Amino acid sequence: MSLGPKKREQQRSSIARVRGLDPRTLDPRVRLRLALAGGGAVLAVALFATCGGCGKRPPAGDAATAAKQAGGDASAPAPEAREDAETLRDPRMWARAMEGELEDLATLATHEGAIGLVEATTDPALRPTAIRAMAYAPGWAQLPYLAKAARAKDDEEARLALESTVELAARPRRAEDPEDAEELREGCDGLTGLARDPARPRSRRILAIRALRMMPCPPAADGEALPTDLDAR
Repeated sequence: MSLGPKKREQQRSSIARVRGLDPRTLDPRVRLRLALAGGGAVLAVALFATCGGCGKRPPAGDAATAAKQAGGDASAPAPEAREDAETLRDPRMWARAMEGELEDLATLATHEGAIGLVEATTDPALRPTAIRAMAYAPGWAQLPYLAKAARAKDDEEARLALESTVELAARPRRAEDPEDAEELREGCDGLTGLARDPARPRSRRILAIRALRMMPCPPAADGEALPTDLDAR
């Protein structure tokens, strides 16, 4: 049965009012009256719009913020954010990736994305696997974390981070890479500082230089070239 012009106008007005509400804050009796009055479908639409992002990871544009938080460059993620990330993890997928097979690491990287892997490093049990998998995650959002880990005290994590960085640098360039220009610059600056520091272990500096020579890093602010004293003779 079609609605008359007056009824249609009333329905549009009702939809506009309901969409302006947060259904989760409505009194249950109000929601019941809406449903009984024929507003159930409208209420469902409003609920769907409110929860449209429930259970999803932040978009790629937020990767830099999350990476800095997990890497320690900003305040730590809120407990609620950590809990949400943990509920999205597949324990079986992580267990397979811990065995170190390339295919399993790549699958994990695809599932978690760079932001998910950086978040996972807050769990010491997952950190080595997350660092390995970062080599296969798209984009450069993980690069600042890898550069920081490469300069940290833990020799094993530094080695894993640099090996992942070299693997990351060697991959073909992708269309999404320019979206992470800020993260690329931040990671390149960190690796350049490591490469130039004679007080750092030689093995770390060599891997940093190898990665930097393959990466599309912006020109250094001081215009200074990478060190050549560590090149093979």
